[in-house]
Amino acid sequence: MFPSVSLNDEDRLNSLLEVFSSLDDFIPTHWGHNEKVRLEYNQSELVERVKLKEPVFSEIYLEKNDNIKYSGRFQLNMNFRSFLEFDFRSVPKKHWASIFKLCDEIAQIVKPRYGISHMFWPSKIPWETDRERMHRWMNLSSQPAPVNFGPSGPLGISARTYFSGEVLGLFNEEFLQNIPANVEKLDWGGIRIDIVDKPWEVDADTLLDQWLKVMQYFEESQVIALPNFNIKDRRSISFSPNAVWKRYIEK
Repeated sequence: MFPSVSLNDEDRLNSLLEVFSSLDDFIPTHWGHNEKVRLEYNQSELVERVKLKEPVFSEIYLEKNDNIKYSGRFQLNMNFRSFLEFDFRSVPKKHWASIFKLCDEIAQIVKPRYGISHMFWPSKIPWETDRERMHRWMNLSSQPAPVNFGPSGPLGISARTYFSGEVLGLFNEEFLQNIPANVEKLDWGGIRIDIVDKPWEVDADTLLDQWLKVMQYFEESQVIALPNFNIKDRRSISFSPNAVWKRYIEK
C-alpha cells in the first residue's frame, strides 16, 4: 500500500499496531527499525522509541515467526514514495479471510492512494503458453514497489485493490460504476475493488480468468501501467507509464 497519511503520529501509529494486536493470530513476535534489528515485540516500547527520536526512525519492521508467519515494513513519514507492505508465507487457507479483514483495517488507517491484497500461485517460468504469460503478468503486477509506482503508476488490479485521493481521481465516475467487479465506496474516502466475491475462497484459474476480464476493462482508463514482456527469456516483465499517468506525474 502507498499511504496518504503520515504514520509518524502517536495516535495513528498506535491504531495501526492495534490492528495486529486485536487479532491473536497476527500479533507480531519481533520488531525493528531496519532489516538487521530484531527486538522482542512490545507495542508500548516500540511507540516510545519512535517518540524518543534517539535515533530518528524512518521505518518500522514487524515480523511473526510462529504458527502464522509474516514479515513487513512501513515508513513513518509521508511522501509520494511512502510504502507499507506485508508478506504472509505459507498461511493455511482457513486464515485467508482474516488476512483480507486485516488489510481492510490497515487501509482504513493509512488511507492508501493505491494498495492491493493478493494471493499468489507460482507461475510457470519460463512461460510456454499465452495463459502462463498472463499468469506471470498477474503475479508481477501484484507486487508494487516505490521504485515503480512513481515512474509507471499502478501496475495492475489485484484480488482486492484500493484507490483513494488523487489516484482515484484519475478515473471518472462513470468508469468506476461500470467496473466488472465488486466495487465499494469506503467510509474513509477510498474505494475497494474485489475482482471476485470472497477472493479468499477462489481458485487460481478462476482468479486469473476474472483478473483478465477486469484488466481488459481498465485498459480504457489509460492509468494502469503498460506491461513489456521479454520474449527472449520468457520470464521478466517491465512496466511503463500509460498516457493518463504520464500527464499526472508531469504536472
